[in-house]
Formats: sequence, structure tokens, C-alpha cells
Amino acid sequence: MGIAVVLASGIGKRMGAGKNKVFLKLKNKPVIFYVLRAFEDHPGIQKIIITSKPEEIEAIKSLCQKHGFKKIAGIISGGKERQHSAYNALMYIKEHKLSKGSSPVIFHNGANPFVTKEEIQKSMREAKRHGACVVAHPSKDTIKEIGERGMVLRTLERKTLWNMQTPQTIRFDLAFKAFSKAFRDNFLGTDDVSLVERLGEKVKVIEASIHNFKITTPMDLELAKIIIKKYYVQ
Repeated sequence: MGIAVVLASGIGKRMGAGKNKVFLKLKNKPVIFYVLRAFEDHPGIQKIIITSKPEEIEAIKSLCQKHGFKKIAGIISGGKERQHSAYNALMYIKEHKLSKGSSPVIFHNGANPFVTKEEIQKSMREAKRHGACVVAHPSKDTIKEIGERGMVLRTLERKTLWNMQTPQTIRFDLAFKAFSKAFRDNFLGTDDVSLVERLGEKVKVIEASIHNFKITTPMDLELAKIIIKKYYVQ
């Protein structure tokens, strides 16, 4: 059994919507609704922790009550950065004794609405086996490393490059160790599993489903509306 940490305390500057993007509507429901339902409906998820901006906690609490989500174990204040929010969630899990050491913690963006049951299941399985697991898309584009004055230094090998998404799943004991060290060192990683890498531990990468992406820009939102209209059954 795992615990899902839904990170919903971002600002969403690139969206330019004037409000947190997790509250933007897809088929008359907020984006975060689809995230929470995915974890609520998954039999392998025991509890859900949501990180939020303090002023939005009541709105998220109201949303959870309205839709009858029963696995919500806490709606807590996030931090300045995503990593700080995730660490707050780990501290909450530890304080309330919600997880055993080897249980997986699934970190997921509140703006990734199309996570699948299979991704959650496989992520937990691989995290138990390897310690940490992340879903990602193999790069479709040629990637070049650029130096000073915009000059190409080299072309990177595309088959080894992957674009990270969420869920990012880590055994609780390993996650707590990795995030605690980053906190002590004042180190800010680019994603959750990068903190595990920093300890010298291995991270398993599995391929993300085609529709699993983070809604970041207005174009992403339009794509999400097309996907939910064509493929999503409520």
C-alpha cells in the first residue's frame, strides 16, 4: 500500500490565468479533481496528502468533501518551492505515522490530470524493487548542448534522453533520507528523484502513458480539453 502526495501549491506563472492552474476547469471539474480521483480509485493507495497554498486549503477541503474523497489524510501548507512542499508532506507522514519505512510514497503534480492506474501500479512495484521510480517520455527531438554565444557544443544521444513526468515514487525511508539531506545542505533539485540520485542510489525509469503531462501553459490546457473530451469517460 502506498501514500500519494499531490503537490498543488504552485503559482502557475506561465499559465497566466490569474489563479492556481489546479482549479482550471476540464469538463466542468477542476484539474485537480481528476488527479485525486485517480488515486482515490486505486486499490493500492491507502492515503492521500495534498500540499496547498495556505489561502487555498479551505477551497481544496471543500472540493474533497463535495466529491466524497475518503482517502484524504491531510491538506497541508506547501513551501516556497515544490521540493519544500514535498518535504513538508514527508514530515507530516512521519509525524502522523502514516507510512512504514518500505512503503512507497508517490509524488504527483496536481496539474497532471491523466495519470493512469497502470502507471501508479508499476511505479509502486518498481520503487519497492529499486528504491525509486519515475515515469518519463523518451525524447522525440534532437537535443544539442549550447555554449557561449549560442554556439553548439555537441549533439546528445537522443535514445538516452528522457523527459521526466510524475508520478515519482520513492520508498518512504529513502525519500525521508534524501529530502532531509537536501534540506540540511540547502540543495534544491530539479525533481524528486534527483535527490535520491544525489545519495548515489539508483532510480528506475518507466515509460509514461502518452497523455500523462503537466498542464503548464495555455496550449497545454487546450490539449487537455481535447483529450478529456475525446478519451475520458466520467
